[in-house]
Amino acid sequence: MARNPVFALLWLVILFFLAWPIAAACAGAWLILQPFEGCFRFVKDINDFLEKLITWPRDVGRAIGDCSSRCPTPF
Repeated sequence: MARNPVFALLWLVILFFLAWPIAAACAGAWLILQPFEGCFRFVKDINDFLEKLITWPRDVGRAIGDCSSRCPTPF
């Protein structure tokens, strides 16, 4: 795969303005719901979805380091 530093800059902008704010907003809800995962079955599905969004900045960071042309998505 070709390494293009322009993509690294694009992913860096996405990291600062999309990935981190979304992950920060979801982290609070995830922390509040975490203790109830054992009590209510539907909370596990919600937590799994939130966890994908919370770990999205890691995938964006990996794309920045690789200068990947593939858009990192949380899903």
